[in-house]
Amino acid sequence: MKNNAHILFYATAMALVLTFSANAQVTNIDSLKNLLSKESDTARIKTMIAIGGGYDDKYKYDTALYYYLDALKLAESVQEKKSLFLCLNRLALFYEHKNNFQLALEFALRAQKIAEEENSLQSLFDIYNYVGGVIYFNHGNFDTSLIYGFRLMKIAVKMNDRKKMADGQMYLGDAYRALEKFDSALAMYLKALELSKATNYKDNFFNLYNDIGLLYDEQGQYRNAIAWFLKSIAQAAKDSFDAPNVSNNLVNAYFHIKRYDSALLFAKKLLQYSEKNDDQGSRLVSYWLLSQIYEAEKTYSEAYNYLDRYLHLKDSVNSTEEQNKLNLLESEYKTDKQKREIELLQKNSQLQGLLRNVLIATAILLLILAFLIANKYNHKKKAEEILSIKNSELNRTLNELKSTQAQLIQSEKMASLGELTAGIAHEIQNPLNFVNNFSEVSNELLQELKDERQKTLGQRDEELQDELLADISQNLAKINHHGKRADAIVKGMLQHSRKSTGQKEPTDINKLADEYLRLAYQGLRAKDKSFNATLKTEFDETIGKINIIPQDIGRVLLNLFNNAFYAVTERQKAEGEDYKPAVSETTKQTGDKIEIRVADNGTGIPDAIKGKIMQPFFTTKPTGQGTGLGLSLSYDIVKAHGGEIRVGTKEGEGTEFVITLPIT
Repeated sequence: MKNNAHILFYATAMALVLTFSANAQVTNIDSLKNLLSKESDTARIKTMIAIGGGYDDKYKYDTALYYYLDALKLAESVQEKKSLFLCLNRLALFYEHKNNFQLALEFALRAQKIAEEENSLQSLFDIYNYVGGVIYFNHGNFDTSLIYGFRLMKIAVKMNDRKKMADGQMYLGDAYRALEKFDSALAMYLKALELSKATNYKDNFFNLYNDIGLLYDEQGQYRNAIAWFLKSIAQAAKDSFDAPNVSNNLVNAYFHIKRYDSALLFAKKLLQYSEKNDDQGSRLVSYWLLSQIYEAEKTYSEAYNYLDRYLHLKDSVNSTEEQNKLNLLESEYKTDKQKREIELLQKNSQLQGLLRNVLIATAILLLILAFLIANKYNHKKKAEEILSIKNSELNRTLNELKSTQAQLIQSEKMASLGELTAGIAHEIQNPLNFVNNFSEVSNELLQELKDERQKTLGQRDEELQDELLADISQNLAKINHHGKRADAIVKGMLQHSRKSTGQKEPTDINKLADEYLRLAYQGLRAKDKSFNATLKTEFDETIGKINIIPQDIGRVLLNLFNNAFYAVTERQKAEGEDYKPAVSETTKQTGDKIEIRVADNGTGIPDAIKGKIMQPFFTTKPTGQGTGLGLSLSYDIVKAHGGEIRVGTKEGEGTEFVITLPIT
């Protein structure tokens, strides 16, 4: 699914946060600062947001955030709903641009609550459009985005605004297209086009023609796509912002049907636009497209020329992006440092009170201990006599236990060796059987082919020879596949037995856990774009850094996340669309240890096999989808860190794994 969120979403989002007062239209930040002392509270709020926007444009994110939060604090103190709504939306947009989904959603939902309390239809229309169409849509939660689309339509009907109804239908078309429900998407787009034409809503024509073109393009119907793209570019002929996007779409569509002359025409138009407007992004795309088209036409000198331009410009753009990333990291570091300084002051205050209580408790404890020592001294001699008798009995029992322990250890070693051998034999035998079988069949086919080739030219069956060669090729592919399966099993066993060579280092466990959760989710989404799940995280920010081998603990977390996504996927297959997959991740400090909890609402684990899941080679997955070494390896890694891993589950409802690690 291509990432083509509708431009309506962004237009609405910007309208929510850029409605400033006349004073705030001044672009000079110093001039805006001079206005702050002269304005009313409401005007000051808007001016502070404008100042924050100025710093935001200059990549000074920490200063921008300072002004946004100051404006929010003032809006909360004066209890002015419109200003509060404006601040919350600006912060939501700020964090959305920083790809912080959780904070963006938190501020946007607070703004939504205000709009619902005020029952302002216009504000509700705007905020539903932003929350569903920008935040949830851009983060892949298309089901929730669709729900907001129906809310949006309900508001538009209440307002009796046919243009907003057209916008709502277009919104629903985008959501259905993201969910790959193409028939529903086309119906929504055509309804939106009908409403737009009826109201002479020309601003929508370009977007709708382009979206319908993309709809056909994503289904591989490139000729239909081209027809709609041409309608779209006709609407955007005078619009220097929209035309390049459609030109890019036309290049791709023409390229797919090998109409290289037409693809070249629009690629050059895209290049002309980029040079005229000094747009490095469009120029980079046009260089790449031109190199691909000339290569397809076998005009290699031109292909090399544009590829060389592409690589040089890409290096230049990357250096600019790296500088922007450095500015963002510096901003986040300063914000985090201020937060930790506040937390440290709070902890010092708490420690002083705790120390006073400890001193009082210690004095009371000393009095109690003095009394107990005096009382126990009287019983000491008698206890020593009893202890002497007990010691002789214990020595005899200890010798017997040592002998029994040696026998048990030997028995356990033999039993483990037997289980391991059986597991290896079972796991590797399956792919080897396939390799042997397909090898034998291939030999028979080769002999049959050899017999056929020995016939005279007129007697040979060419069609039979082609079929034999195709069968042999398929068999070789299967032999290769099952050979790789055996190789993966052997590598997994070696990895399971190999000691880690990584070094322990102070690590932000919250950041590590969040990173691997996103990695597992995006990995599954890359394989199955139809899959969606609700991700919930709750991190204890007081944990700080702990001493671990990050790559090993990351491997443990990745195993647990993959198992969780597999469980919810299996349950979704069984229950259908009514079931909503969810995976949650929680960290918490308890004394001198930290807990990491990974929970899902998947299929759960039956009680009959719960005790076996940590054993090597035990798996509930179908043959070829799992080696059964993931949880066993995870168990060994956690134990090597001085921690433990336990599981709680209920069949048909879900599973929760809990990892406990020492802080030091």
